[in-house]
Formats: sequence, structure tokens, C-alpha cells
Amino acid sequence: MMTRKGFEKTLIASDCVAFWLSKIKAEVAELMGEDVANMVKFDQRNPHHCYDLFAHTVHTVENVQKRLLSASKNNTLLLVAAFFHDIGKVHTAKAKEGRLVFYGHAKCSDEIARVILHQMGYVSDEIEQICFYISHHDDFISYVLSEEEYNRNNPYLIEITLENIQKHKNLVESTFNSDCPWRWQEIWRNLIILCYADADAQSDKVCSSNKIIDSKEHKISKIAAIELFLHQCAGETD
Repeated sequence: MMTRKGFEKTLIASDCVAFWLSKIKAEVAELMGEDVANMVKFDQRNPHHCYDLFAHTVHTVENVQKRLLSASKNNTLLLVAAFFHDIGKVHTAKAKEGRLVFYGHAKCSDEIARVILHQMGYVSDEIEQICFYISHHDDFISYVLSEEEYNRNNPYLIEITLENIQKHKNLVESTFNSDCPWRWQEIWRNLIILCYADADAQSDKVCSSNKIIDSKEHKISKIAAIELFLHQCAGETD
């Protein structure tokens, strides 16, 4: 398995996508283990996705790179989270109406990532923060159009309102000890960056029966609304 230093070097490199997508499955297995290798060429068979699972993953990493750069930020842990955010999809994939669905994949991704991160030498607080982003990356992005089922794991997000975002935020934060050292405003900002990056690596338009039922533009607009409400929850005005 790659060293932590070597792994992170690939994530911050300008040729991150080219580096990882040039590897065949056996090479990825040698570098990162079987769980990561199983994402290679994994067909997501889902209209929301235009890439196979591994390509989606590395494009998400690249999108996080770009957003951090535009914000003049450096956050290697968020790049690591992006790399592992969907690793659980291989284990949670189930066929439904001619496509694959991945219910519970964020939690499964969290569990798999913890093992790999420990093996690579990440310390406890780093693992907790990385896995927070992984386990919650789907909180907002999978909120869907009104005629579809909403995200089962987040009942407060049936509608995107300030009240529902505040409830969800409070619910999540309440699961942590009061002495948790995290700066929650920064944590939520980082999660939103990952949500944007994830959406940017998905299909431009999602059609059913020749009707557009979702789109990248729609996802981005949802995340922007959530981002605004999170600012308001934190008492920010910019």
C-alpha cells in the first residue's frame, strides 16, 4: 500500500485524474488495496452518473482541488475524504427498476475508509474528520425533486428551508461531545465544497421517459441554497 505521504501527493497533484485513471485494477490494488481497486471500471448504471465509480471518484477529487484553489484554501483531509466518499457503493449496490441504487453507501464508505486510513497512519482526530465528510456527503446532494422519494436518512430535508437546515445541523452536531475541538462553521463549509465537487462530477441532465427529472444545474442550485442557509444558521451575513 502507498505511504500516506505518497498518497496525498497524488491528490494535490495537477495530474491527479490522469495518474489514477492510467492505472489498471491490479495496479490500484497494489497501491491502495482491494476495496479501492473494486471501484475501477465499476459501472454505476444510474442516470445521475456519467462516469464509472472510480472515474467519478477522481474527478470529484479534482473538483475539490479546484474549489479549494479558488478559495485560496489548503485542506488535504477534504481531498482524502473525496477519494473515499463513494467506496461503499460496490457493497451497497442493488438493482431497482433497471438501474442501481446505493442506499446506505455513505455509512459503508465511512466504515471501509476507517480501516484503510488507520493502515496508512492517519491519527484518530484526522480519521474522525475525514469520515465526517464521507458519512455526511450525501446529506444534501441526494435531496431530490418533489415527485421523487426524499433522502430517507434526513427527514428534515424534505424541504430546503432555514428551519429544516438548522434542525439537521443541530441533530448532526448533537451526536458529538461538547468538548469536540472542531470549528463547526469551517466543517460545514468544507462539507459543502465536497457536495459541490460531487455534483460537478455527475451527469449534466437526468431524463426519464424523455423528460428531464434532474440536472447538475438543479443539484448545484440546491447546494447553493443550503450553503446560504448554513451561513444564516451561523449568523454570517456575507
